[in-house]
Amino acid sequence: MLRYLFVFVMLMHGLIHLMGFAKSLGYVEREQISGEISHLNGIFWLIAALLFVLASVLYLLKNDNWLWIGILGSIISQVLIFTLWNDAKFGTVANLLFVAVVIVVVVGKEINFIFRD
Repeated sequence: MLRYLFVFVMLMHGLIHLMGFAKSLGYVEREQISGEISHLNGIFWLIAALLFVLASVLYLLKNDNWLWIGILGSIISQVLIFTLWNDAKFGTVANLLFVAVVIVVVVGKEINFIFRD
């Protein structure tokens, strides 16, 4: 059950990044996102969204590459959040949750590697 909750949060976080991309194209009103987003920054918002969606799918497929794709998405996401801190600061919670899960997964794999027969 927690697995699907994690995927849901990761997917929602990724999809929320699409708002930044939409803002860069002029599709989001000023009240929703008060800061300006350039077209180049908008592309990075789109990339972060795609990375989180891809990481979610790979996680469900039990493909270990979800870790690296998600970490890259999380780094890009956090940099973008800093650029629009007043509007996007709560995205940091999702990024911290993601990093916590990654740490648990990596530590668990290392422990399994050390103690396997």
